[in-house]
This record gives sequence, C-alpha cells and structure tokens, in this order.
Amino acid sequence: MELPRFTLILTLALIIILAVVMWFLPSNDDFWAENPSWNGTEDISSIMAASPLESLSQLPPSPQGSTLILVPYLSFSQAELAALDSFVSGGGTLILADDYGYGNQVLELLGLEARFSGHTLLDPLASYKNQWFPRVSRLTSSPLTDGVTALVLNHATCLVDVAQGDVLARSSSFSFLDENGNQGWDEGETTGPLPVISRHGLAQGQVILIADPSLFINSMETLEDNSTFIQNIGAITTAGLFIDQSHLPPSNLNRAKKLLAGGHDFITTPAGTLGLVIASLLLIPMLMWHQKKAAKLIQKGGDNDHRTEETPNTGQHS
Repeated sequence: MELPRFTLILTLALIIILAVVMWFLPSNDDFWAENPSWNGTEDISSIMAASPLESLSQLPPSPQGSTLILVPYLSFSQAELAALDSFVSGGGTLILADDYGYGNQVLELLGLEARFSGHTLLDPLASYKNQWFPRVSRLTSSPLTDGVTALVLNHATCLVDVAQGDVLARSSSFSFLDENGNQGWDEGETTGPLPVISRHGLAQGQVILIADPSLFINSMETLEDNSTFIQNIGAITTAGLFIDQSHLPPSNLNRAKKLLAGGHDFITTPAGTLGLVIASLLLIPMLMWHQKKAAKLIQKGGDNDHRTEETPNTGQHS
C-alpha cells in the first residue's frame, strides 16, 4: 500500500475513534445535568425531571408555573436579562443560586435590593466537615423548607440587604464572613446569623435566592435535608422545570461534544446528506486512482529490476 494513502486512512480512522470516544464520554463540567460525577447535577435533574437549557431563548413564552434554576458564572447580555425579566414578570419562579458569580447583575436588572455578598461564609462550629461546610438550621416555615430540619452548604457566601420577612434560612450564630480571606475571624468582620436563602415576590412571579449553588451538585444532594429541599422545588413547580447551562463555563470536552452534535445535526439535514453523498462519490474514485497508480509504480519497479538482472556484463576480465 502506498504510504500517503495508508497515512490518510490511518488518520481518518483515528479521527473517527476519537470522535466516538468523546461522544460517549460523560461530561465533567460543574453543575451540568449530563455530569454524573460529584460536581454535576445529574441526580437532581432526574429527581425533579429538569430539562437543561442551552440558551435563555428556550424559556417558555408562557412561564406561569415554570421554574428556572440559574447558576450565573458567566455574564449576561441585555437580551438575556430581558428574557429573565419577562420570565419572572410572567409568573415564573427564578431560583438564582450564586456565590461568586454574576448574580448581582440579575438582581440589579430585576430591581431587587438584595445582593450576594461575594465573601466566603465560614462556620467553625455548626458545620458538616469543616468551616467551609456551614450547617444551616435556622429556617422559616415555607413550602420550600417543609420537612427540612437542616441544610449543608459548600464554600457558600451570604445575602445582604434582605428584609427580615423575605429570609427563609440563616446560618448559625457562630458563622462569619471571611472578608479579608485569611480563613479566620477578625475584629470587624460580619458575624452570624446571616441570610443564605430568601424569597422575593416580583410582579406575577417570584425570585428565590440561594447563596450557594453547590447545594444542587450530586455530592451535596444527600447531605442532611438537602434532597428534601430540592424535592420541594419540584413540588412548587406546576409546569416545566429548567436548569440553565448557558452561563456555566464549558470545558474543552463539552466544546468538542457540541461540535460533534452540530455536525450530526447538519448531516441529518437534506443539504448535509447531499454533501456527504457527493463527498463519498468523489472520495471513492480518488482512492481507486491512487490504488491503480501505486500498482503501476510497483509493476514498473519490478520490470526495471528484471531488466537490470538480464543486462550482460561487457566489462573486461583480467
């Protein structure tokens, strides 16, 4: 086989194998519904039958009774902010779960005074493993906290400028905000109890703020009553339940999966199928031509070798 043709076939085979492996490899992105690992949300997506969204433009035009879980780790365009405003004002429930992302951009657009602090909430005593896992047991009776005795957070922050009547959950009296980042309490730093979950009525809908999106990941879902809280979110939803994935930073694997999905979707269109057929019709004659050319070169080389062996030696013998 001619070396360039062999190299071409081997390269194509490796590309196909790599594409198949990437297609079936599970996602490892934080908070992605397709991720079954500790940092994904596959468990809660199945518990609540939540549908992942690749764009906020996919939100239902009639949001009454629908719920959107939003983890805002990427900034928002004006069109996206307008879509969120329309969703809430039309009767939807927006669950904004943030710690160090762009949640305040959404709150400003919605006209709410509440904000995410952005400083780490630590609790050296009322905690699960260590001070980065605060145990929250100061709860206000509501449909969301029904049957919940305590929640466990993970590297959370807290809420500020929240009216007392809007707070659903607070950290313990031993908690504090690590405002200078030295992992210990210093004079002047804010101490608990501090709001970590709140509810705000807005137009026909409502906004629920959670100061820790990690509450939804697979590894946290089973701690204390986290799963009950998540099930209560499903219970207050009478229409569709959605998880936004368009504001989560995608990994290289996820980008590759999207490219493959786009290629698959294109091939299934009439134009894509026609292009694939044309490419196949062109490729097959090219491979046959290369094969014939290689055969002629081999035959020519054999004839030259044969003539060289038959050429008499006319040199002088001593």
